[in-house]
Amino acid sequence: MDRRTAAPAPTAPACAECVRLGIEQQTAHAEGDYSRESDCRVLLRRHYAEAHGDAQ
Repeated sequence: MDRRTAAPAPTAPACAECVRLGIEQQTAHAEGDYSRESDCRVLLRRHYAEAHGDAQ
């Protein structure tokens, strides 16, 4: 799998932090900032696990 097309992190649509991180991740990808995109993906997975009780 190409690292630039990694699977998106899970999100909870009703969670403002999930939405914020998801948008930031998409923006970073669109701008070609794959390092920031990866950072957002890690933060989103960590937030999701802590706030929503699932470590997908």
